[in-house]
Amino acid sequence: MRDTVLVTGCHGLLGQKLLEILGNDFGEIHGFDLHPENWFQGLANYHYHQVDLKDRDDILRRVEQIKPGIIINAAAMTNVDACELERDLCWTVNVNAVKTLAEAAGEWDSRLIQISSDYVFDGEAGPYSELDRPNPVSHYGASKLAAEQIALQPGLGSTVLRTMVLYGHGRRLKPSFVAWLVMRLREKTPIKIVTDQIGNTTLVDDLALAIRKSLELNKTGLFHAAGRGILSRYEFAQQIAELYNLSTENMKPTLTKLLGQTAPRPLQSGLIVDNTEAALKMNFKDVLQALHAYREQEAAFN
Repeated sequence: MRDTVLVTGCHGLLGQKLLEILGNDFGEIHGFDLHPENWFQGLANYHYHQVDLKDRDDILRRVEQIKPGIIINAAAMTNVDACELERDLCWTVNVNAVKTLAEAAGEWDSRLIQISSDYVFDGEAGPYSELDRPNPVSHYGASKLAAEQIALQPGLGSTVLRTMVLYGHGRRLKPSFVAWLVMRLREKTPIKIVTDQIGNTTLVDDLALAIRKSLELNKTGLFHAAGRGILSRYEFAQQIAELYNLSTENMKPTLTKLLGQTAPRPLQSGLIVDNTEAALKMNFKDVLQALHAYREQEAAFN
């Protein structure tokens, strides 16, 4: 494919991986982010634009200049507790910006790829398929569901991919759950990990590959894109510790309700990925495969 691609949130974890995985197989790649400087100087066929997704007019003006064949929205406000406290900002970034991107996609006949979350579900009876009814319990989840509905409006020909517990390597990013856990265990810092949040974990490489496959195979609609295997965060932490040969002596199990978090979380969650694997002709990594791949990539980021 030689379409011009626009990646919003290009400096984030998924955005960075998309710049890598799309490479030279597409046409020019343009990135939108808030930072004043381009983090990827020298990347072939890549152009960076400082754009605030809260600014509708700026988004439309920049998209008109680029006229992309593909728009991948990898930008979002993802701090769930902050979304609960700053509801207007959350809606502006997670919903209104998608509305603007959808408007631009319709104007320039672009393919829109929107990233969503398992937080559109209430976590009462997971894992969930694409056919299950969403029922978000947090403002973040409500914003992601509203964004899905905008992207999937008839006639737009968009693709929405739901994911969860995304981790991986990137430049200048705050630590993912995996990096945070390894750091704390090495420091022998006492930590508490919940046993009652259940679901998939997802290496960012797999989500980026699913996006690429959806473009190559021209697949539109709603897909679940997450790692194979359903487990608790505590079980995930145990597998990380075992892989890194770290003691779990200072890691204690706890319950979500004891953490005093602002926003409610879907507990019995998880995403069923069978439909996506069949449609996109790919296989998502299981937990250990993904963790091994993550560790193999570490040298490039140290």
